[in-house]
Amino acid sequence: MINVRLVCKTNGEHGLGMTNKVYRLRFLKRKQLVMNNPQQLRNGWILTVRGVFYILMGTALFFFANSFSATSGRIIGGITLLAGVAGFIYGYTNRKADSNNIWSLLHGLNDAVFGFVFLFSASNGFKNFVDMIGFWAVLFAFLQSVQAMYVALMQGGSSLPVKAIHFVMVFVTGYMAFNILLRPIGLFNSLGITGFFPIVLGILVIVLQRLSQRAKEVGSVAR
Repeated sequence: MINVRLVCKTNGEHGLGMTNKVYRLRFLKRKQLVMNNPQQLRNGWILTVRGVFYILMGTALFFFANSFSATSGRIIGGITLLAGVAGFIYGYTNRKADSNNIWSLLHGLNDAVFGFVFLFSASNGFKNFVDMIGFWAVLFAFLQSVQAMYVALMQGGSSLPVKAIHFVMVFVTGYMAFNILLRPIGLFNSLGITGFFPIVLGILVIVLQRLSQRAKEVGSVAR
């Protein structure tokens, strides 16, 4: 009886040891997979958060179009600043994983700088604030157009949906700049309509992040 118990105890310890070895081998395998695939994007949720901030920015523009004040302008500036910080952090954390992280850094820097501009120009009058938003859209459209051309001509591995989204983003920000600077439907109406474009832009950023993440994961598996 004692021998049977010893055998059972030994087998149990052996089985536990084998289980620990299996978990350890799985952990080492995952660690090696990460080390062998440096192109895997990290912190994709940060880019999603950036898209959410754009959506909030557009919503704020809709909401404050007919009741603008220095406080509402600072709220918009704060949201834009946070979007810039999110974009910059994403680009920095993926500087080795993504060869195109320079665009995230530039867009993040653009948003952060204009976020501060919005914060300080909110008390300088409604027209001046609207002009600053227009200048932000112009620079955003310029950066996006250069990025779209780079993706189309230089980055051959990008899928057609990714390229299409980049060009749609150029159209969205370009028309936003036209609408808010030339104001074809008036100052207040132009600001209200302008809120539609950051919302679309935020949705496109989120979709683009998902597509890029999926493409990187497929590429890592293929390797």
